[in-house]
Amino acid sequence: MGEFLSHADWKERAAGGLPPEIADDTPLELFGRITALPAETTQIPWDGPVVRVVEHPAHAPGHAALLVEESRVLAAGDMLSDVFVPMPDVGDAADPLEDYLAGLQLLEAVADDVDVVVPGHGSVGRGDEVRARIALDRAYMHALRDGGEFDDPRIGPSVRTGWEWVNDIHTGNVQQLAKRRESDGTPG
Repeated sequence: MGEFLSHADWKERAAGGLPPEIADDTPLELFGRITALPAETTQIPWDGPVVRVVEHPAHAPGHAALLVEESRVLAAGDMLSDVFVPMPDVGDAADPLEDYLAGLQLLEAVADDVDVVVPGHGSVGRGDEVRARIALDRAYMHALRDGGEFDDPRIGPSVRTGWEWVNDIHTGNVQQLAKRRESDGTPG
């Protein structure tokens, strides 16, 4: 996030990525006002339950999921949503699609230790839903990368009522990737 804040236009970039219905009500001055864990931290350093840090490059630099081992709960951050499509870091990452797929692989590696997934957006998933969400996100990313068909209930005519605006996130993903490929030939 620190690198993001170093851009002179960071507020405009952040506001542009927000759904229009919440953009005016989001306190952007609070963005990036957290202290990062030291590099290579594998557990939350506290006296509470053991919480494993699963850092990955999928959604943004330094993004991580937290696995509360004893309760077998994965707090997935901005991943594994039942209502949002994946949002790779198309703006700054060298290879955002492969980064996202690598993040999914890391989450899949802990899936046997998870009974409940709590995404940052959407509803809690239990049991088989954990792997189903990983598979759905992977299929979305493959279609985005390979130019395939999007068979995803989070977009198109099958989207849940009230979540139709997620189609705009999908359209933005497709447009940003096309623009990036056209301008500099970088991967996705």
